Amino acid sequence: MIGEEAAPEISFRRYTTDDLRSCSGLAEEAWPAGEEWTADAQGILGMEGYIESTLLWSNWTDLACDSQGVLGFLFGRIDKLRGSTSSTKPFLREARLMAGLLLGGKWRGSMMVAMFWNIFLTELKLMVNIPKSDAAIEMLIVSSKYRGRGIGRMLVDRFVHAAKDAGSSLVTVYTDDLMSNWSFYEKYGFRRVGSFHDNVTSYFAGKHSNALIYVLDLKAVP
Repeated sequence: MIGEEAAPEISFRRYTTDDLRSCSGLAEEAWPAGEEWTADAQGILGMEGYIESTLLWSNWTDLACDSQGVLGFLFGRIDKLRGSTSSTKPFLREARLMAGLLLGGKWRGSMMVAMFWNIFLTELKLMVNIPKSDAAIEMLIVSSKYRGRGIGRMLVDRFVHAAKDAGSSLVTVYTDDLMSNWSFYEKYGFRRVGSFHDNVTSYFAGKHSNALIYVLDLKAVP
């Protein structure tokens, strides 16, 4: 296994279904659940279901890898991406995915109701607060062992350049101030344009969290 001091030789490739476990493992590490969540409940929520839900909205899937596996990834939406296979009806597909979790019988009682109510509230606030854009970073995660080495920036660089080449003009990001490295976006050049109480993150983490909305004007990107 590569030690933390080693500099990995990084390659990039698209996501495949075989990467689900690796990506969900990185998500579980990045977003630890509150104490009231059992290990089984954490596994159901995530992160496999969350990854699959995010993929419904993403036509850009970029994984940073070395010889040991996946070090980080970025899933995103680029409306004008040539050859895109993104679904035209993600709402319907996401609803079917959520229904499958419920009908599977693994979520019970108040936890199930509370989680989906908080998802609904957060999605509603997003619809009101996030600007209309033709590109969006849906999920960005880098393994804790390799943070601070520029992997996240490389992933964003690749996404931004692809969006710009496709003719996109604005990239949006929805993140939070509790479990995400929001300052990364500000250092990169994104501008914060909105904030609201994040019901999902607050409920899942057991602590108050604010959603943060950032934008990047691609016309200003060299």
